[in-house]
Amino acid sequence: MHIALAYFIRNRNRHPIGKEMHFMIFNVAQLMKSPVGTSLTADILEENVLLDEELKVIGPIAGRVRMRRINQGLLVDGRVDLTLELSCTRCLKQFEQPMHVPFEERFYPTIDVITGAPLPPAEEEDVFPIDDHHQIDLTEAIRQQVLLNIPMVTLCKEDCAGLCSQCGHDLNLGPCDCKPDEVDERFSVLNTLLQNGLQA
Repeated sequence: MHIALAYFIRNRNRHPIGKEMHFMIFNVAQLMKSPVGTSLTADILEENVLLDEELKVIGPIAGRVRMRRINQGLLVDGRVDLTLELSCTRCLKQFEQPMHVPFEERFYPTIDVITGAPLPPAEEEDVFPIDDHHQIDLTEAIRQQVLLNIPMVTLCKEDCAGLCSQCGHDLNLGPCDCKPDEVDERFSVLNTLLQNGLQA
């Protein structure tokens, strides 16, 4: 069963570090008053989002979210599409990386929606709060999932040649004039394993 989208309010606020940030906030008071199993779906489209001080988002974050009433609160799942500016592990150049990030989180109330009385904190550590205004903020849940989905090795392209270890020349632009280093044969096998690991 779905509730009219008019019950839900999207707000904007400011990030504690002082930089403007567009929050993905929905008022879920009516959904919390509804029977278990009631759900709502809504689009996410946010411009100029700052998810993290070390992450640069290129363009908007777009996606879809579903909010379902469960016994303890809400089960919220969905997906977002975004593009991040990352640094290549091999050549250190900045490049744009499109990402498709699914998420699923639980939100528990901090205030009884009927009486207004405060509720005890949730015992589970991996849940997010429904605040005292009966609102959920998706920003932190999405931020965490984006960070988890960034690969440990970020490459501008699969066959990136990297930088010359002697002069720092970008080998994607062609070879340099440096002579190859003499590699101790005892370390040649280890070097091969490391190169294969970066290409994996």
